[in-house]
Amino acid sequence: MSNERNFGPYPGAPNIDRRYTGTVADWPLFFIKHHYASDCFDTQCCRIAYGRNVSEDAAPQPPIASFGKAYPSILTNAVSIGIQNFAGPVVIDWKSKDGSVLHAEIDLDKLFKDRLVPIPPAVKREDIPERISISEPTIVVEVVDRTVNVYTSTDIPMKEEQIPGNRFSLHNNDLVRVFTRTY
Repeated sequence: MSNERNFGPYPGAPNIDRRYTGTVADWPLFFIKHHYASDCFDTQCCRIAYGRNVSEDAAPQPPIASFGKAYPSILTNAVSIGIQNFAGPVVIDWKSKDGSVLHAEIDLDKLFKDRLVPIPPAVKREDIPERISISEPTIVVEVVDRTVNVYTSTDIPMKEEQIPGNRFSLHNNDLVRVFTRTY
């Protein structure tokens, strides 16, 4: 008997050995591509690098409260879409509100080693229509003063309105926090 693992047909999800449909038939949902976004709040300066994606704020960044109702939806504006493989670690260098110089590296490949889509607690399989496409998750890296958070947001079609009476709310794209660390 061989000890070899099945590395599956998907370069972005080498451990997945079942056919990808991009629908609820994939339950538990997994991903073979992802989108990426990042943002900094309440820092004196901040630089986040993920593969070719580099965001750099040399000026102080305002606190989250200053964005009002636009937060947290501003987090999910993907900078890069359709990334098939993880682009190495996310490297973060920043100066916190109190002037501390900080550094962090987050290995997304390790964090998402099972390639399962983090599902918001309110979403159940039976709430998702069959045969309707589900988007790839957006992985969001957020720096807030001395804390780094990683979230996912996946546009999941729903059978019923998420906001009663709003016909445009037939989806769930709630953020799911998958990592947090204060430095």
